[in-house]
Amino acid sequence: MTENDAKILLERLLNFMGDLSEVFHEMIVQQEQREKKLREQAEKERRFNTLLVSIMDCLKDWVVVTDESTGEILYINDLAKKRFYDPSNDTTVCGKDCPLLMRLQSCQGNNQEQRYEFKCSHDQIFQVKAYSLLWEDRKAMVHLITDITYQKENEAFLEVMAYKDELTGLNNRRNCLHTIDSYIEKGEPFSICMIDLDDLKQINDQYGHLHGDAYIKLVSEKLEKSAKEGDYTCRFGGDEFVVIYKDCSEKEANLKLSAIDQSISKETGEYPMSISYGVVNVLNGPEILSETVLKMADEKMYCFKRNRKEKKCSKKGDI
Repeated sequence: MTENDAKILLERLLNFMGDLSEVFHEMIVQQEQREKKLREQAEKERRFNTLLVSIMDCLKDWVVVTDESTGEILYINDLAKKRFYDPSNDTTVCGKDCPLLMRLQSCQGNNQEQRYEFKCSHDQIFQVKAYSLLWEDRKAMVHLITDITYQKENEAFLEVMAYKDELTGLNNRRNCLHTIDSYIEKGEPFSICMIDLDDLKQINDQYGHLHGDAYIKLVSEKLEKSAKEGDYTCRFGGDEFVVIYKDCSEKEANLKLSAIDQSISKETGEYPMSISYGVVNVLNGPEILSETVLKMADEKMYCFKRNRKEKKCSKKGDI
């Protein structure tokens, strides 16, 4: 190899080393940039998790974070620690083995919100919402738990009260119509009675509504006592009641109401009390409507009321 060839080879080697150095330097710069981005991303995630924990600690809901694969509890907010689960001694408010906690730990995500209600052995009802997310680089489930026991109890109470009369506690008009229809559909014989309190308006006007309410309650109690198992009592509205006596003839029903009327009349007070009533016996007529039966009983009741008033007027005339 000549001296000139050696110089050319050296020059090429130096150029190659220079290019390699530049490439190596660029790789180092890129690596540093990636590491910087990862550090920044990790810092963002750390700040986000810190913010998320702060928010969850302030929530009125219980918050439990579990590892999706193992069920390990990764986080529990302050309220849940006080009222549900204490991680320091691994116990829940309902003991060592808690069905709700077991349900949370067995939950697996599918990238969709999961929502369900859970009733525990203490008759508490919880609404649970579960979400999948990454929690410190681990696939996890975040459970938001709300105690809806009072809400459910209130809903159940309102549902019952929708069919109950507030003053007497008896069934109301809405419930009555459904019940008459069910009796007719069964095809079982029954007697339906429409009852009206005599002179309630005058008592309200002269003595006040507290006296009128006491009158209504008295009659409702008498009617309810007369009902046997399978019978039905209802405050139809205002001064009107409906009673259904199952497997009872019209004559027997009239005797029952006559006894109630006499019992009410004997009550001592500042004013006379009595009831007017009409009875219709329904044997086996699935084609008949509840409104028709009520109208027939109502007409008989007003006929009874007119006759009673005429007798009172006749007695006064004789005197």
